[in-house]
Amino acid sequence: MGSAAGRALVLSSYRPRSEPLPLGGPGATGRPQDGNYGALRRSLELITLGWFFGSVWQTAALSGSPLTVFVKGLGGTPFQFGVLAALPYVASLLSLPASLLIERTGQRKKIFLGGLYFQRLLWFPIALVPLWMLTHYGAGAADEAVKIFLMLIFVMHAGGAIGGPAWVSWMADVVPDRLRGKYFSRRRQWGVISAIPTALFAGWLLDQRGAAGDTTAALRWCAILFMCAAVFGVTDIHLFRYLADVPKAPQRGFGLLKALGEPLRNRQFLWFASFVGTLTFAVAFMQQFTTLYLLDRTKVGVGNAMTQMIVLVVPMAAQFLMLPVWGTAVDRMGKKPVLALAGLGLVPVALGWCLLGPHNLWLAFVLSAAQMVLWTGVDIANFNAVLELAGSGDPQPGSPAGNSRACGGSAYVAINSVIINLAGCLGGLAAGLIAQSLSTWEWAPAAGLKHFSFYDVLFALSAFLRLAAVAVFLPFIIEPSARPTVETLRFMTINLRRHLSTAASQPLRLVGLRKPVETYARAA
Repeated sequence: MGSAAGRALVLSSYRPRSEPLPLGGPGATGRPQDGNYGALRRSLELITLGWFFGSVWQTAALSGSPLTVFVKGLGGTPFQFGVLAALPYVASLLSLPASLLIERTGQRKKIFLGGLYFQRLLWFPIALVPLWMLTHYGAGAADEAVKIFLMLIFVMHAGGAIGGPAWVSWMADVVPDRLRGKYFSRRRQWGVISAIPTALFAGWLLDQRGAAGDTTAALRWCAILFMCAAVFGVTDIHLFRYLADVPKAPQRGFGLLKALGEPLRNRQFLWFASFVGTLTFAVAFMQQFTTLYLLDRTKVGVGNAMTQMIVLVVPMAAQFLMLPVWGTAVDRMGKKPVLALAGLGLVPVALGWCLLGPHNLWLAFVLSAAQMVLWTGVDIANFNAVLELAGSGDPQPGSPAGNSRACGGSAYVAINSVIINLAGCLGGLAAGLIAQSLSTWEWAPAAGLKHFSFYDVLFALSAFLRLAAVAVFLPFIIEPSARPTVETLRFMTINLRRHLSTAASQPLRLVGLRKPVETYARAA
């Protein structure tokens, strides 16, 4: 991405459609968007390039088969899988004291770098300590190895929870508000480009080297993947050292308490966070158990490479196509209609897993892709809502901040994180308890039909909770500038068709059979 062609490709979507980027002068605040365009461009490039490496870390360490295979190899129980799903949410509760530190000191960059360096480097002991315990003390140490592993995973997520609010508040002052939806969507697309080959390689490696029945070999290769992922993760964070800091005045005394209390007085923000929190509770029911369901030889029983294809590769390819559509819809149509479309779409996706078996594996690809695409819409809308509130300037009209005059800084990030992650924590623990208590339960409604198990109970409960989130909380979210849901769906359909048409024509353009359409590039 250091080449001129790479910069042009990334930045073609950052340039605003109707108004030029400010070039400094009176009123400039020291943010990159208040300086010249070159400074902003370099900042956006660094943020995007960082996630190109960070996505490798997330895919190899936190997603798909490697983590599930590692816990299975250590002898993890269904309840411990539920705990594993809950740990990132439990750790995220630390974002509230982290927000206190950020607002007290104003040192967002230092807090982000410290927390995230620690998070990524901790994957070396995560990979090595449990494996050393099994090889040194034998199978009798498996139970203790699982507990140590879960403890290290919690501490790792805690590092991310400390640095996360600082990053969001910092990015709110770096990325111009009129570009956020499209910019962060394109940033994720670059992450998908590196994540897909990572997922394919990880699945292939575990199938080839982690031979079936050889638990030690599987654990060893998972550990190697974790350590390689840590290198990419550290590279991601290191690139932010070269990003200019944006000064933030520290707050003390009454000003600090007021900043932390502002999100709790904002009803619209609380309705918004409650909606996303309920959806998170529902999704946590399935977070670890869909992968476990696919690998379970008594249910679906596919290999690691196929599991990676189902839960990561195909969904990320679908996400790659839909990211600019979601981002543009959030920028132009509003957050509420995007949440309505994505939330309602997630309901049949959860129910669909109850129909999956070894003889209709194609359904797993469809459901995983739909889950990824729809949850991305929720995530982008939620992230942009919090980002509007996390900076140093005034909220935008129609944001969950209403008409308040001052943003809450990292306090909004922290409170949003506490609400959502408390819901996710409870969802993961509840799913683990249900799975453990129903681990031997099966029901066959008729001969020749699928035998239902605790997996199907979790999937059905998740569908019900997703529907409840849309029905209970969404009507109370008020966004005056939002467009109707039907109009948003029509807009997204047209936009998706344009993106697919552009993608299909790229090979012809490369061989010179078609010329790039400049007017369309500006309009899209």
